[in-house]
Amino acid sequence: MKKPIAMLAAAALCALSACGGGKEIEQAGEHEVLIVLRGDKSEILDPHATNSGGDANLIQQMYEGLVRPSDKPPVTWEPCLAESWTVDDKFKTYTFKLRKGVKFHDGATLDAASVKRSFDRGRHLDDPAAPPKLPYAEEYFADIESIGTPDEFTVVFTLKDTNPKFLSNTGLFAAGIVSPVAIKHMEAVQSLPERQSWLTRHPAGTGPYTIAQESDYQDAMTITMTAFDGYWGGKPAIPRVVFKWAQEAKGRREQLIAGAVQLIDSPAPADWKELSANSDVTLYSWKAENLCYLGMNTDAKKGFATADVRVRKAIAMAIDRDPMVALYDGTAVGHHVLLPPVTMGFPEGYRPTTDVGSREDRLTKARQLLKDAGVESLTLKLLLPAVARPYLGKPPQVADLVRQQLADIGITVELELQPMSELGDNITNGAAPLVLIGWMGETGEPDNFWRPLLSGGNGRPSDSNVPRFYRQDVADQLDAALKERDKAKRREMYEKLEKSVHEEHRPMVPLLSAMQAVAWRSNVEGLFVDSTGTYRLAKARYKRQ
Repeated sequence: MKKPIAMLAAAALCALSACGGGKEIEQAGEHEVLIVLRGDKSEILDPHATNSGGDANLIQQMYEGLVRPSDKPPVTWEPCLAESWTVDDKFKTYTFKLRKGVKFHDGATLDAASVKRSFDRGRHLDDPAAPPKLPYAEEYFADIESIGTPDEFTVVFTLKDTNPKFLSNTGLFAAGIVSPVAIKHMEAVQSLPERQSWLTRHPAGTGPYTIAQESDYQDAMTITMTAFDGYWGGKPAIPRVVFKWAQEAKGRREQLIAGAVQLIDSPAPADWKELSANSDVTLYSWKAENLCYLGMNTDAKKGFATADVRVRKAIAMAIDRDPMVALYDGTAVGHHVLLPPVTMGFPEGYRPTTDVGSREDRLTKARQLLKDAGVESLTLKLLLPAVARPYLGKPPQVADLVRQQLADIGITVELELQPMSELGDNITNGAAPLVLIGWMGETGEPDNFWRPLLSGGNGRPSDSNVPRFYRQDVADQLDAALKERDKAKRREMYEKLEKSVHEEHRPMVPLLSAMQAVAWRSNVEGLFVDSTGTYRLAKARYKRQ
């Protein structure tokens, strides 16, 4: 039986009061607040400074790029802050015509100079306003040779070489345009940690929602966003959105069913059937472009045993994906390569030789490899996220299965849970031999997996490259595949890369690819999930009854 809107509003306002939303929130009308209960935290709401999916979803409510992903899959790119664009026949010059009359949250006006300033801040670590890390700069923006502004509303990107996929780079959340006024302020902030956190409490994008007061960001567990009156796409119908965090999927489901919250992300797969059957709830699920994997540190300078390819192959041979997939209640598939099944370049039917044969045979071979490497008795630390991820709904359980399975070949694994902000730094620094983590596709392109996860730029691994694996021959093949215009040839090049990297180097053990879902109250309309898996709230409204 459906609850009246007034009852839903009362529950929502009660929840807001409990989380310290303030008097304005408590006095909001029944259609003025939408509560989102998430399984992930957001700690850095600066589009240039993070590579966390938990941050990205909130960033995309506040910041916009020149283009945006299509509402429905497959991913295509549509006008956003740019109304139109042209590309030369060599795919080296991209010219964007900007939308006029667009305002930033702080009152600044969008023009060509502000776009250039934002891109310069987002791609140069030595920029006086840059945060301490720019996770996407090397992989996606290092090929920009120059940015021209021939007139007030025209921006011209000239690239160093052919790149047919540069358009998708301008649609990444990391290419979100930041106000020049905010950037000017950050130039005067000398403390790097303070500079990194400043936009979290003082957002300065062009998106439909913003954080109006510094107190609205209480901590990573509760964030209140306010509809932006000057949004070029029209002020959102729902004035306030409160993002809250609840680690347990059971609690998120129960609050949604009770009407205390209006949207939950990452519902437990075991709950999908119940939620789908509930007339008060809309469940949207999809085959996501993601990967959960075990990264193995290949950097010999770190002194870990995993620098030896024999050890990495032994670890791969010991892994049994079936009990891991079983944790997902039929919403995940075992995975043996880098690219997800829905991505072009996925080598259908291929498995690395480490994954072929009975597990008993693989364990025998693995023990021999460890003996050959001189490390028959080995202890390795494994880092894992302290909170659930879309591709890793139960981090401790999956990690414990890895621990048990590696014990079968004499490897003792010590588990260490870490918050995402800390884990991200440790990945970049190569601080541990093993990391259980994953990746979410953002552009529909295979390069969006290969370059950040198993390559990088300027001769070194990217910040997100868990194995710290970089080979120039692999990087050269990736560059060639990126520039190839023939789709069949591109697919063949990526398939060849899968086989050579996993057979020769084995820097990671892909584990599974998981479906994703979002659920919301059926009395909310206009809310949707776009082709990259981001829920969009700008057009959400309550149905009038």
